[in-house]
Amino acid sequence: LNLAQVLQWTDSGVQLLDVRDAIDFEGAHLAGTLNIAIQGKYATWCGTMLSQDKPIVVIADSGREEEAIVRLARIGFDNVVGYLNGGMDSLQDRPDLVKQIDRITAVALAEKWTTSGSPVIVDVRSETEWAAGHIPGSLNIPLNHLRERASALAHDHTVVVHCEGGYRSAIAASLLAQAGHGDGRVGQLRAAQRTS
Repeated sequence: LNLAQVLQWTDSGVQLLDVRDAIDFEGAHLAGTLNIAIQGKYATWCGTMLSQDKPIVVIADSGREEEAIVRLARIGFDNVVGYLNGGMDSLQDRPDLVKQIDRITAVALAEKWTTSGSPVIVDVRSETEWAAGHIPGSLNIPLNHLRERASALAHDHTVVVHCEGGYRSAIAASLLAQAGHGDGRVGQLRAAQRTS
């Protein structure tokens, strides 16, 4: 699909699914897109986060489109209407449609946490993982419940999400951006960057 067709589908409630790696997604993505990277537990999280009732448009790196669509079909999502031809390159002339998500290190987060207006930290791991150890003062909202609880998070604070390895927090950051926690105020703390 060309960009105009994707935007028409967007107006009718399509699910935009970006399957690129989190770092590429965070650097630039089509506004309103959910990021579930094809590298990782793609089928598991697509099955959890996507609706069976709404059509899907895929955004992928060149050459990965068919794989993304076939893997969706294998788990029962045969409602893919197409993919964005040219991927993110098709948005070069439409910067108004491009959004970004900031990434934060553990050190930078620790510095911000001691100031007024500190960010809200959301741990998207399971309750069992949370019970085994977590950042003091953070909220535990498992990723599979984040969509239903996203509206309860304050929109006037920066939200930082984290998980064990970064895959779930990337999905969470994209979901929160969809819910209006955007404009660079959703951060992602990757476990590899934690110091403790």
